Amino acid sequence: MKSMTGFSRAVEKGDLFSINLEITSLNHRNQEITVRLPRELSHLEPQIQQSMRAASRRGKIQVRIDITWDPAANSSRIEPEILKGYAKELDRIRQELGLKGELDLGPLLSLSGVLSSRELDTPELEDILGDTVRNALEKGIQEWDSMRAKEGDHLKEAVLDSLETYKETAEAIREKWSLSRDRALEAQKERIRQILETDGACVDENRVAQEIVLAADKWDITEELARSSSHVDKFLGLVHNDEVSGKTLDFLLQEMNREVNTIASKVQDSEVRWLVVEAKGFLERIRELVQNVE
Repeated sequence: MKSMTGFSRAVEKGDLFSINLEITSLNHRNQEITVRLPRELSHLEPQIQQSMRAASRRGKIQVRIDITWDPAANSSRIEPEILKGYAKELDRIRQELGLKGELDLGPLLSLSGVLSSRELDTPELEDILGDTVRNALEKGIQEWDSMRAKEGDHLKEAVLDSLETYKETAEAIREKWSLSRDRALEAQKERIRQILETDGACVDENRVAQEIVLAADKWDITEELARSSSHVDKFLGLVHNDEVSGKTLDFLLQEMNREVNTIASKVQDSEVRWLVVEAKGFLERIRELVQNVE
């Protein structure tokens, strides 16, 4: 079981740059991935999207990558051959004109071609950037996945605790209803006995039998309790499965809640109805936890 909530950070350094990556995720009923990249890395977005889709099933996920360039990457360098050419030509002109003094090279730096910037758009650098980003992404996903797994363990523990309490409440409903059912059945038998004693000759016994069956069906919750117990067993099996899905658990909880609502509509006993309210509260707590399960 993994949580959809997670965070990780990874840093990878190259000779001329540093890659800073962050992954954040929140719960979401579907998979929604957003990637934010600087211009130099925009061509890597499809690869990053694919990696994140493979690493998760659902959740609102954001991947942010920034690049910090070393000052040397943006610095200019002197082209010595060009500078020498300018210097020789100026020195020749100086001698022809009979000018004295040393040649100052400083002003020559502003001449065309003397200074050149480092080329940052080469295929070689693009490959290096891509490899560095992939390394950072791999580390970030591992840390992010580990955090989600730890949070998932806490979710699983809380879900199982609430489910155990729900099972105890369902069993209490079964016991209370058994006593209530017996009392209701005896009261119904007594009413029928009185009717038969008073109007025995006028009463259709077949019709009475049908009414008894219909009345019993209206307040009988044997099937609902059995299905509820079956749902609990199924839920436990899913929780302990390595491929547990939050969506599947949520659907099963809807079925469990439907059984509890049916019990509430059938049973009139105040003690049982109060237990039903408690059971619905435990199911709601489990549902809130499950909604953060991937």
